[in-house]
Amino acid sequence: PAGYRPRGVPGYKHLLPLSEIISVVLGASSLSQKRVWKVYNTLISKFGNEYKVLLDASYEEMAEAVDPKVAEAIIQVREERVKVIPGYDGVYGQIILPRKDEEIKSHPRSLADFM
Repeated sequence: PAGYRPRGVPGYKHLLPLSEIISVVLGASSLSQKRVWKVYNTLISKFGNEYKVLLDASYEEMAEAVDPKVAEAIIQVREERVKVIPGYDGVYGQIILPRKDEEIKSHPRSLADFM
């Protein structure tokens, strides 16, 4: 059944690299971009290490230090609300963050929208 775990079996957490989460939020084409590492280093200097950011830091604490969108994405990964498309044969996988309802709904367009 869902959520069943035999006695004595240790728990586990699904984690994704912090730099990749930041890169997706910022829309960066590369993990090596300075803006990705600036946010990464800000979080690491505040919380100590990547595991503390990914597992323990609260949304409020992270949102004070960096863009709240980055903090929200980290919480979504922590709560396993993201979709991961796995990589294969030298092709990197992708992280797909859930969108807010406002972004998903399509807005009706009229001719005036194109003028």
